[in-house]
Amino acid sequence: MNNLKKVALAALLSTTAFGGAFAADAIGVPAPAIPAAPVVDMGSGFDWNGFYAGANVGAQNNIDLDDTDWTIGAQAGVNAQFDFFLVGAEVALDGVFAEDETYAYGSALARGGVLVTDELLAYGAIGYGTDFDSDAVGAVGDHVLAGGGLEFAATDNVSVRGQYLYGWGQDSATDNDIHKFQIGANFHF
Repeated sequence: MNNLKKVALAALLSTTAFGGAFAADAIGVPAPAIPAAPVVDMGSGFDWNGFYAGANVGAQNNIDLDDTDWTIGAQAGVNAQFDFFLVGAEVALDGVFAEDETYAYGSALARGGVLVTDELLAYGAIGYGTDFDSDAVGAVGDHVLAGGGLEFAATDNVSVRGQYLYGWGQDSATDNDIHKFQIGANFHF
């Protein structure tokens, strides 16, 4: 065989052998598809919007008489949440257990606050309170109320709160300034 044929034959054999190797690499098994990560809804925290109703217990201190009476009552209200701000209105009726007699004390409040976390609300309140012109011994009269509190979402529908209100008497001859301390729970509808 002449040299030219030997070189041509060697070139043909070498390209055929390497060509097979390249062809085998091209017919590989594709990598498995990566599944999409599941989406988990973490929720947006407690929903403060809407109506609520609840009960409270507390103490009412008549500053002028230096007398403290126990209270038990109920409240109902509505909230509107805007991002981390909250505004609302509330009415409440408390039974005041004075030393000699028991009388009712009602209040209407406007509330405004900020959500410190999704579950914790810090708020201020202002409004009006009255003993409904009670003739009971120890009745305190009518007041402008101002104060605030903290409310914590304990479950999906229940919150607990602590609240303080100061009341300025409206008739200096007959009405007395008061301190009101309350703890309570609300069910949110």
